[in-house]
Amino acid sequence: MDNLQQFKEIFWDAFQRPGLKSHKFIAKWQELEPINDQLAGPLFAIYEKGNCDYIFSDNERFPQINKPEDLFERLEKMIHHYHDEVAMAEPKNDIEKEDQQALLFQSDKKMQLAELALLITQNCD
Repeated sequence: MDNLQQFKEIFWDAFQRPGLKSHKFIAKWQELEPINDQLAGPLFAIYEKGNCDYIFSDNERFPQINKPEDLFERLEKMIHHYHDEVAMAEPKNDIEKEDQQALLFQSDKKMQLAELALLITQNCD
């Protein structure tokens, strides 16, 4: 399986709206939605077009992102922040534990996507 195919297979696991049941983690998910949006833009471009040209070519909006490694660094930083925020929200019952695990699962999938995005965009030249 090539990197783009693998990327496409796990993309929606990382970004679909999770079926959360607890108020605590619904609120956490909503709080972290701006990070999801910032991650989804470049990753969806890869999903749709197999590249992320728009982010590399828009120096006005993305002045520090000029090569695949720059993109990976930005994605990695946001994903780690997302993961840490979810991990620090201590669940108080089984429902909250399940919700936390769902968001941590998505965080792990986002990191897999970032790693695949690096490989995919490095081979776009």
